[in-house]
Amino acid sequence: MDGEKAWDDSPGEFLAGLSRHLCGKEGVDIELADILRVHLLQGCPAADAVEQAKAAIVKLAVDRANVPSAEGAHV
Repeated sequence: MDGEKAWDDSPGEFLAGLSRHLCGKEGVDIELADILRVHLLQGCPAADAVEQAKAAIVKLAVDRANVPSAEGAHV
């Protein structure tokens, strides 16, 4: 396989490479990919990693949904 590493990578190395590949792709939501990297794409994730990732994704969604209204903006 040209340019691909052998299967001797540790799970942590594999997941780190997957994270780098994901973040390097055009059109990928970098903030969401970062949440996945921090919470889930780990060799040994925390016991509550899914809960932490869910909370971070919900916070990101709320932040994105709360766009400032035109009334509060000074033009």
